[in-house]
Amino acid sequence: MREDLKRLLTTSPPACTPNDAEDLAAEYFGKHVRARMLSSERDQNFRLDADSGERYVLKISNHAERADVVDFQNRALDHIHARDASIPIPRVVAGRNGRSQFTVKLHGRDHIVRLMTWLEGKVLHDADIGPSQAVRLSATIGGLLARLGLALRGFEHPASNPPLLWDMKHAGALTELLDCIADEKLRKASEGALKDFDTLSPALATLRSQVIHNDFNPDNLLLQFDDPARISGVIDFGDLVASPLIIDVAVAAAYQLADEGDPLDGALPLIAGYHAARPLQALEIELLPSLIRTRLASSILIMSWRMRQYPQNRDYLARSQTRFRQQLVRLQHLDGGLAAARIQTACSRAMTAGD
Repeated sequence: MREDLKRLLTTSPPACTPNDAEDLAAEYFGKHVRARMLSSERDQNFRLDADSGERYVLKISNHAERADVVDFQNRALDHIHARDASIPIPRVVAGRNGRSQFTVKLHGRDHIVRLMTWLEGKVLHDADIGPSQAVRLSATIGGLLARLGLALRGFEHPASNPPLLWDMKHAGALTELLDCIADEKLRKASEGALKDFDTLSPALATLRSQVIHNDFNPDNLLLQFDDPARISGVIDFGDLVASPLIIDVAVAAAYQLADEGDPLDGALPLIAGYHAARPLQALEIELLPSLIRTRLASSILIMSWRMRQYPQNRDYLARSQTRFRQQLVRLQHLDGGLAAARIQTACSRAMTAGD
C-alpha cells in the first residue's frame, strides 16, 4: 500500500490540552474562551465558549496534514456558503491578521490551527428516532446530500485529490489489510467486496466526478433540538476529495442500511431522496449496490487495522463496526442486478411523488 495513503492514519494525533487551545484562540484569533476537548479520529478538536455566549470549534490538524489540503477544505466551505447559504455548515473564522489558518509549533511538531463557527444540535448517531420518522429523515438526508453536491459542483482546488485512505478510488489497496480481520467469514465477505470493486473500477472512472463530502454519516449530522426531524448542521469536512459523485451516495447509504429484514430497505429512502433532488444516472444506479458493500468493507478493514495500532482508542474507532460487520456478511450474496432494479424503482417513485 502506498505510504502516503497510510501516513495520516499512522501519525499520532496532536496532544494538546484545553489550556493550549485557550492560548491558541487568544493569540491567533483574539478570542478569550474556555475550551473543552471533543472526540476526533486523526486531528484534535476543541469546543470554545466565550463569555459573550459565542461558541467556536478550534481544529488542530494532524502533523501529517498538508497545509494545501487544509486550505482546500476551508475554500470548499466558503464555496458552499456562497452557492447555497441555506446549507447548515460551519463557517471559517479569520484570525487576527485575516488569515484562515496558521502553522504553529506544538510540543515539538508543526500543526495547522484554524477556527470554525459552532453549530448547535444533537448528533444524529445519539438521537432516538422512531421507525416512521427514520424513513422521512433518511429521505431528508439524501436530499441535503444532493444539495451539498450541487453547491460543490464546479469547485476546483489544486489539493482536491489528496492521498486519502478513505477515498474509495483506492479501495483496491485495502486487500493488504485483510489479515487484520480474525473472523474468517467476515474476512471472506470483505475480500469478495473488494474483488467486485476491482471489476467495476473501469466503469466508475467514466462517471460524473467532482469534490464530494465523502463521509455523510450519522456522527457528522446534527438534528435541531426542538425539531429532531430537521437537520441543523453538517460537520467534519476532513474527508473531502474529488471522486465519482455516486461514491457520496454509497457512503451515506451504507450508514442507513436496516438492521433487520432486508438491509437495503433502510437505504432506499436516502437514495430516493437524493435522486429527487439530483437525478442519478443509470450506470450510477447499477454500480451503487457494489459500492455500498465496498464502503462497508473499507470501513471494517481500515478500522480493524487502526485498532491494532491504537488499542487505547478502540471504543471510538469501533463505534459503527458491529453493525457494519453484520451487514456486510448479510449483503455478501446480494444480487446486484435485483438490488439495482429496486433502487431504480424507489427513485422513479420519488420523482413521480414530486410531480
